[in-house]
Amino acid sequence: MTVPEHLETYLGSISRGWAPPDNQWGIQVSLFENTPEPGVRTYATLGLSRHVLGLRPKQVRQELVFSTWARYEADDVASFLMTLAEEVARNSRGLLRGEVIEGQPLIAGARTTGVYASIPVFWPDGFHVLESTTPSTVLVWLLPIDHAEAHLIASEGWNRFEDKLEEAGCDFWDLNRPSLV
Repeated sequence: MTVPEHLETYLGSISRGWAPPDNQWGIQVSLFENTPEPGVRTYATLGLSRHVLGLRPKQVRQELVFSTWARYEADDVASFLMTLAEEVARNSRGLLRGEVIEGQPLIAGARTTGVYASIPVFWPDGFHVLESTTPSTVLVWLLPIDHAEAHLIASEGWNRFEDKLEEAGCDFWDLNRPSLV
């Protein structure tokens, strides 16, 4: 199975796509509507997996998955995800579970300032890894976080953060949700 086939098997048909004009990294962003629930848009990179990435102590291929409520501007979300995917390709290093990438607001007006790399738990188990590529392609779910949550992860570890996620009943799709800390 190809990466696009895998994505469409689990996320539905691609409704829209973006690619930068020069596209030097060969990466695009694809949009899927109403997944994992109605009113949520899921964005996935397509082409990042062409790059073999280092991931201690092995190598892997990855595609990034990010979901938000449909009220957020699709072009802005796609731009954010494209920029991040190009940075991953440029560094030739995959994202580890629990890793935080933080900086500015993810999109204009958003409270969240970073993402937390995790397993895509809102989709069926088979979505997480595509075994038909060598090395395997891992789908990394990027959960939006704020500065205080990034600090918690750095100081107390990602297990503690995931405990807080379970306790709080977090709205995972809201880029302006209240902080868990």
